[in-house]
Amino acid sequence: MEDFPTFLNRYLSKWKAAELEFMEKVIDDAFQGIEVREGITSTHGKEASVTGWSQAFIYFKDKDMEWILYPISILPLNEKEFMAIIRATMTLEGKLIDTSNLFFQTFTCKNGEWKLIRTYEETGVSNSEYLFSD
Repeated sequence: MEDFPTFLNRYLSKWKAAELEFMEKVIDDAFQGIEVREGITSTHGKEASVTGWSQAFIYFKDKDMEWILYPISILPLNEKEFMAIIRATMTLEGKLIDTSNLFFQTFTCKNGEWKLIRTYEETGVSNSEYLFSD
């Protein structure tokens, strides 16, 4: 089994590459997601999550877009669970968009594989230049 930081790097690279099959495999069957968009909270399970990833990947497939994924923190919750806090935004036609989404994603180790079991997502978080400067 790979350690969590190694897995997280692979997960983020698969996200950037829009690899839906990988995302679908990583999302646990008992997945629970919460999304806050414009102050409205909604919940969803694995099927809706996979559908959302699919729609996003298809929408941006033929566009001049690049994901910018910034892991803010990795928090060990116990010996088998980690929470990754990730800021996700993108460039469109070479320009950074104005907002990003903030993901609090909890992963657990099941049968030697890392599985995404919970996500809390805040959408429309304002981007500040200092967050992405070198």
